[in-house]
Amino acid sequence: MLALTAGICEEIIFRGYLQRQFAVLARSAAAGLVIQGIVFGIAHGYQGPKYMFIIAVYGCLFGLLAQWRHSLRPGMIAHFLQDGIFGIVARHFLK
Repeated sequence: MLALTAGICEEIIFRGYLQRQFAVLARSAAAGLVIQGIVFGIAHGYQGPKYMFIIAVYGCLFGLLAQWRHSLRPGMIAHFLQDGIFGIVARHFLK
């Protein structure tokens, strides 16, 4: 359930709102994409520096997907699948 809500909510906040706002402020879609990815990584700072970087890259990839498809839905699905698969794998190895 967490993977579903995180996938939807984070895509709305980071790609739907922040990416657009940063793009307007920077007058550059590419800058908006990168800035929201960095902010996305920082927002996951509780997972440590290594994961912050990885999550920032994921944020940029989800941002590219949103720009390419002109929709948040593909990113929501990808985000849900990524979180869900990671959760299943992590649970398996942490037993």
